[in-house]
Amino acid sequence: MPTCMSTPTALIEIPGFTLHSSVGGRISRTDYLGQVSVVMVFLPDLKASLHALLPFQDHLAEFGLAKCQVLAVASERVSTVREFADRHNLEIPLLADESGEIARELNLESACHPVVLVADRDCVVRESVTFPNVHIEGVLDRVRRIGEA
Repeated sequence: MPTCMSTPTALIEIPGFTLHSSVGGRISRTDYLGQVSVVMVFLPDLKASLHALLPFQDHLAEFGLAKCQVLAVASERVSTVREFADRHNLEIPLLADESGEIARELNLESACHPVVLVADRDCVVRESVTFPNVHIEGVLDRVRRIGEA
């Protein structure tokens, strides 16, 4: 059984990345840097983590109005994330961190539950929350406060 770890400390920076996406092509940190805030949902077990994505999927328009991009990240192959996203009709870009590098850099490689990182426009993490303690309204409120700052 893996050892569970705590969520990363706030005020760390999301590392640079360019990853294949379930929506086609690649997505990079620079696509959003300085433009919108970012919510990253890290999924340690893709198949067991659908419950973590559905609230974000249901509130995607509200995140857009708050000038926030929601991204999901899984340490899986590109084909796996695309099949998963297609099967569940996910509009949220699901990124394939095939090497696990982003998870390692954020100290999330041993996470047992989905972790949500809320980052500002400079990709500095302002809050991190681990499921089951994630409440979508709380995440939206935090995103709105970041946008006002």
